[in-house]
Amino acid sequence: MNLTGKPAATLLSITFILLLGLFFQSSVYAEVYKWTDENGQVHYGAQPGSVNAETVTIRQNETTKPRPIKKDEKDSEKDDAAAKEPEMVEVEIPAKEKRQLCRQAKGDIETINSRGRMREINEKGEYIYLSEKDKQARLSAARKRIDKYCR
Repeated sequence: MNLTGKPAATLLSITFILLLGLFFQSSVYAEVYKWTDENGQVHYGAQPGSVNAETVTIRQNETTKPRPIKKDEKDSEKDDAAAKEPEMVEVEIPAKEKRQLCRQAKGDIETINSRGRMREINEKGEYIYLSEKDKQARLSAARKRIDKYCR
């Protein structure tokens, strides 16, 4: 049998695609088991760990398509959103939480004053040093929190 011809290559390609499809499909239908051991610890796995293991149903992620919005609906939704926007109301903070916020603000001031240079981690995960202006802004914010919570 000569496998170097075009029909043989097509047959091999089809076979490869079918096997690949079966490989990926098998993980979709894999079962997950849940059981509790003698210490009360809950376990999950592909094979049951005890006789009392039960099969867990895993939900599939279902996405929905957004509905099309007509131009006149957009304008009316903006007006409705502006009308429904709630007013900001000052809520009384419990005394226990005030004491905690006061201690935290005092600790922030102590930390800022005890260090020469301050650094923090930015969004990229890199260390950056705070400028004197940033340091003073943090001190000012901590003092405002002390005025608010340490009465």
